[in-house]
Amino acid sequence: MAGGGGDILRVERLVCSFAKRGVFGSRGAAVRAVDGVSLRLGVGGDTLVLAGESGSGKSTVAKAVMGAVEAESGEVHFGGERVEYGSAASLRRIRRGCQVIHQDPYGSVNPRMRVGQIVAEPLEVHGWGGGSAAARAERVEEALEEVRLEPAADIAARHPHMLSGGQRQRVVLARALALRPSVIIADEPVSMLDVSVRAEMLGLMEELQRRHGVSFVYITHDLATARHFGRRIAVMYRGRIVEEGPVGDVLLRPRHPYTQALVDAIPEPDPANLGREREVRIVDAAGAEVGAAPGVCRFRPRCPYAVGACADEPPLVAIGGGRSAACHVDIRGAG
Repeated sequence: MAGGGGDILRVERLVCSFAKRGVFGSRGAAVRAVDGVSLRLGVGGDTLVLAGESGSGKSTVAKAVMGAVEAESGEVHFGGERVEYGSAASLRRIRRGCQVIHQDPYGSVNPRMRVGQIVAEPLEVHGWGGGSAAARAERVEEALEEVRLEPAADIAARHPHMLSGGQRQRVVLARALALRPSVIIADEPVSMLDVSVRAEMLGLMEELQRRHGVSFVYITHDLATARHFGRRIAVMYRGRIVEEGPVGDVLLRPRHPYTQALVDAIPEPDPANLGREREVRIVDAAGAEVGAAPGVCRFRPRCPYAVGACADEPPLVAIGGGRSAACHVDIRGAG
């Protein structure tokens, strides 16, 4: 962990369930969007990547941490203290020290507000600067300059529609930085940006991380960006973590077939193999949701390495080198 000061954020055995709704609004069986997830984020500039395809439960974990959705069970500890979501003071503490960057730079800002008002909003909510409008305005300009939106006074006076997508996402980053949080949860922060702008945004986030020692939870389905920004990675599939460890080790030597499938999907330009299809070691997702019964490995319907032992869902266990995996098969020698 970067910073060497323990954990700033710890999630233990988090479970979140949602009821299915029928065509006419009837209540159906509950679906576990998050099923026993545990995570740790170090203090002082650590980065944890939470990766997986859409519907894996990544964003639900973030929402549960911030109290935006109610967890069925589990614990969240922030700054060494357990978050009590029934306590306004405890909830206020984590929401001040842990800020969020959302995926959509268009939908995550109020189009009727000026940029200065958008960045100042969390300062007002949390009473930053003792209620001084002048102190808030000064902090807003500082935050805009930090994310390279200049001249800051001119940008602060504009409305979001007057900015590009990349500039809007910088506004969202400035808003997250305004309170000087210990943690930023970045939920797919570059997925809606052009490729060239993605690199700029990730570079800016790294620079600000070094400058302020803020720790990041970086949520993504794109392992190409994860391996450049993250230090540790937790791979989620259908509500569970199936593999975890240092980013470089996990992506170079996957130990779970789902991680292998995500790695296979990373575009790798190779002039010597133009026109050739890459090997994809995974079956199609069709029918996967209904194919796995309770207690059975949930990845089994899509797995090319499935064996008889997969009739039991494997636990997440340590495999050495700071890594964990939830798989009955050692895929290094399989296939």
